[in-house]
Amino acid sequence: MWRTEQRLIAFMAAGYLWFLLGIAWVPSNKLYQQGLVVLLWLPALVSAVVFRSSLVATWQSARTYCTLLLALAGWAAISCLWSDSVDPVRHLKRVLFVLLFLSGLVVLSSERPRAIWKGLAVGFVGLALSGGVGIYVFYVRDMHSLVERLQGIGEVSHPILGAYVMAIAAIWGVLSFPQGLARRLVWFGLLLLIMLFIALGQSRGAMLALAVGIGCMPLLGGGRGTWICCLVLVIAAGVGYHTFEPLILQRGLSYRPEIFLASVEMIMRHPLQGIGIGTPYRVVTANYPAGFDHSHNAFTHVGIQLGLVGVALWTMAWASAVWTAWQHRRSREGRLVLGSLIVSFVALQFDAASLWGTPRAEWFVTWLPLGLALALVARRQGDRLRTGYSLAS
Repeated sequence: MWRTEQRLIAFMAAGYLWFLLGIAWVPSNKLYQQGLVVLLWLPALVSAVVFRSSLVATWQSARTYCTLLLALAGWAAISCLWSDSVDPVRHLKRVLFVLLFLSGLVVLSSERPRAIWKGLAVGFVGLALSGGVGIYVFYVRDMHSLVERLQGIGEVSHPILGAYVMAIAAIWGVLSFPQGLARRLVWFGLLLLIMLFIALGQSRGAMLALAVGIGCMPLLGGGRGTWICCLVLVIAAGVGYHTFEPLILQRGLSYRPEIFLASVEMIMRHPLQGIGIGTPYRVVTANYPAGFDHSHNAFTHVGIQLGLVGVALWTMAWASAVWTAWQHRRSREGRLVLGSLIVSFVALQFDAASLWGTPRAEWFVTWLPLGLALALVARRQGDRLRTGYSLAS
């Protein structure tokens, strides 16, 4: 039995890294999803039974937060009853994926917490290197002009969503500096590489999210090294903004105020229950009659699909996650989660309006930060549950 448990945890640790790194390095989305099925979904499903005591302990320790997440997932599943989706079963399956992802992080953090937090550092390195490869491929090999918006490799090829993934990875890097001068110099170079990727992607939402996240880091008690690192990064960001200012400002507000007002009007047409997950919709504005295929804001997107009930659950879940991370802010893990939540919250105001799709770039600023908050709770409970052996080493 002990060996079976070890194998399950090993599979989930590999699946967690596959999730973090595969988003950029796996050549196709199909292969990425297949890898998640083998390495994460199936082990998480079995682990929900084998390690049910870990799930129960986390529930008991963070009852409000867990209840909000379960209620949100349950409401999304129920909304399939009035959804216009042609395949509601597929969307029910995606809700299950979210629950498996969250429960998998709980079990992994309870049994092998180092895999969670060291995994973020590994994710930072892997994503930074993929950013460098993306810059080379797009501008050197394919000879695109520097004024064109960078498209990275793999599933971070979208200029906006890819930049959000890199922004949250940058926070992991800032809070995971290694020991030793040589390693720190390499680490700082990787941070600059990620910032260059974000600048070349010209995503103002990602730039703002990263700026807010980095600006908050010293306030969370990261120490003198964090202050120095953040100061240098802010200076580098200022230089980058000055360099690309004409390209950044030429798109104006990109219809965002009009999209927001039109989205609120759509919410009020179905204020209680929304239109259901999986129902296609378009946000039409007076100055863009062709419409947009989503609301460019995660909170209004939730409102359109799940009504004000969904907005309330989503908002309270985020507030509960922030409170959980705030309680652990004196630990490095707590700061990692709090920084991830800050960057993600800002990013969600401008894009990432896809909650119930298969794992993709949007998951890095939606379900991953919420799952990491659960992992904080599970890490504390895991020490009480582990008897006779330890999987954390």
